[in-house]
Amino acid sequence: MTRPTESGLTLVELLVTLTIMGIIAAAAMPLLSTSLEANRQGTARSQLYQEGLLAMEQMTSGVRRCTFLLIPNAHKTTRDILAFSGFVNDDDDYYFEDPLFPRIDEDIGSDMNDDGKKGIAGIDDDDDGLIDENSAWFPNDDDEDISVDEDPIDGIDNDGDGNIDEDCWWDTNADGKPGIAGMDDDGDGEVDEGPQGDDDEDGSLDEIGIIPVVYSYNSGTHILTESVPYTGETTDLSTHVTQFQITYEAPDATHGPRVQVALTLTGDDGESVQFVEYAYSRNTLQRTGKRVR
Repeated sequence: MTRPTESGLTLVELLVTLTIMGIIAAAAMPLLSTSLEANRQGTARSQLYQEGLLAMEQMTSGVRRCTFLLIPNAHKTTRDILAFSGFVNDDDDYYFEDPLFPRIDEDIGSDMNDDGKKGIAGIDDDDDGLIDENSAWFPNDDDEDISVDEDPIDGIDNDGDGNIDEDCWWDTNADGKPGIAGMDDDGDGEVDEGPQGDDDEDGSLDEIGIIPVVYSYNSGTHILTESVPYTGETTDLSTHVTQFQITYEAPDATHGPRVQVALTLTGDDGESVQFVEYAYSRNTLQRTGKRVR
């Protein structure tokens, strides 16, 4: 009876095979390491880019929707802070009964943001190095210029400082009538009904302030923060910010106040992504009852 021939690797052949495999593995490791590092860097850069996109969208969409662009302004056109009125429709009313056009900030008082301070509480609105200065005497000085209620909502730069509609009083357009004089503001068939300061003709006076939303940058921590001083809410949008600059452009015949938002984020690897975008307040015209799209 013939036995099958047994075959296999000899010890020498096994050592040669292991040596060859070791050489191949050693050659492949740098390639694999490089590939993994490139993937890690690509992922980190993508995350940084997405973080910046979300922050930019939050700010520019807010500017486009707001009725009051607060900071920066003509007092100081370049700042590292952005502030605009929020979007609280506390009395649930709309222009032309159209839910696409909520009536926001339409019936405010002499202290426009209803916080008992000059300008925005805790903020140096005019960048003069002072915060809420002389608030006890001038709490209704919304633009921190030591004059009170001198710039009503009428689309005009009444105090000649380059800003419009920045410091109104309880009759927001200063025409001595509820709403806009001679107009049926609320579409109920009656003109100028109610008390003088009822700017939206709904029977209530000065329902709520404009509730500012503030974006600020801390150069020490590289954190970009969104805050609502009126409620105390704070949200960190990014922890990688190395530049945040807002540049104000005064309104003209074609557009309302406009800002350029410039944002730079830098990752742990030192690589940066930059964003620059213009945004202007389309809804500023709603302050005088005009429809905008």
